Amino acid sequence: MTLKEWMRREGLSDAEMAGRIGGVSPSWVRKLRFRAKAPSLRVATRIGIVTAGAVPASELLPKDAPARVEEAA
Repeated sequence: MTLKEWMRREGLSDAEMAGRIGGVSPSWVRKLRFRAKAPSLRVATRIGIVTAGAVPASELLPKDAPARVEEAA
């Protein structure tokens, strides 16, 4: 589930989510919600806690983030 989907389901605004995460602004939550910026490890961890694991860190990466390339064995 994406952050956007979770927030919609919970009926939360960017300001309300920022308050739950702590230490981020509503405008930063908007960037995370639309996957325009990547969160810090602390923020990604807080989102995981706030959403009870419903929003995995992989769903917080920017849409244009390069795909991970597996190393050959």
